[in-house]
Order: sequence, then C-alpha cells, then structure tokens
Amino acid sequence: MDQLNVVSLSQAKLWLRLDLDYEYEDGLITALIKSAVNQVEQYTLQVLWQRSITEITDITGNLRLFNYPIISVEEVYDKQFDDLDFEIIDTQHYTDVITNRAGFNTVTYVAGYDWNYDGGSDVPDDIETAIKEMITYLYENRDNPKEEMPKVVTYLLAPYRRITLF
Repeated sequence: MDQLNVVSLSQAKLWLRLDLDYEYEDGLITALIKSAVNQVEQYTLQVLWQRSITEITDITGNLRLFNYPIISVEEVYDKQFDDLDFEIIDTQHYTDVITNRAGFNTVTYVAGYDWNYDGGSDVPDDIETAIKEMITYLYENRDNPKEEMPKVVTYLLAPYRRITLF
C-alpha cells in the first residue's frame, strides 16, 4: 500500500477536471498526491495509508504511540532479539506500549486506515476531500505557492487533527 491508495491517480485527475486519457502530467500528479497525503498526515497526526512502523522505546522500555489509528502491535523485542511480553493501554490521545523490561526495545506495529477493493480507502470523506483540495492547490500553484495550506483544507481537517503535547 502507498499514498495512491488514499487518492488514486484517476480520482485526482477527475478532481482536477483533466481527461483520464491525458497522461502527459501523470508523474507530476502522482508526486502531488504523495506530497498532499504526507502533508495531511503531518497536520492531523493520523496515518492515512496502512503500513508497518518500527520505533525504539526509551530507557524505561515503554513507548507512547501518537500515530492513529493503531491496528495492532505486531512484536516487541529487546537488543538480543528476545520477544518481550507487553501490555497495550489505549487512551483518547495516544496508545502506550508497556514492556516488562527496561532498555531500548524495538516495537513494530501496524497503523493506518484500511483499504478494500470494493469501497476503496476507509479514510473519512472530509480528509479525502482535503487531500484533493491540497492536490488542486499544489497543481495550480506549482510555480509559486502563496501559502502553506489553503484555508479550506484546514477547515476540513480541523475535526480530525490530533493535538498532542510531547
């Protein structure tokens, strides 16, 4: 899976009102899709396309995951690659992975919205629309962008933005 599972090339071309047979700028539009998805992920602190992520715990052996949505914690192991027992504590703002051993342990987990062949991405419609608006902005202002993120995009993403205090 990748960013094109959130908004496909054909969806972006339709949103931009380009003919689907027009292939001259497919590379550019694909790059804009990936850029828009990455920017929306950073803004909302949500993982929009499902993938495996590996992080290292702090010295306590515990890890606070701010990515959302967390699908599963796949494995936790120490420096000697021994599997560790762990506990997961979900809260509204983060997920804690608590291990039974101090040290810099490795945690591998799966985060992101699901995707299926019947309905496409499970990303909320508002987020998908915001990504398409961001693609439009980047496409139309590729030579001289005037602002970081268009206001319509921030309005659409506001309910989904996760605020965390690190």
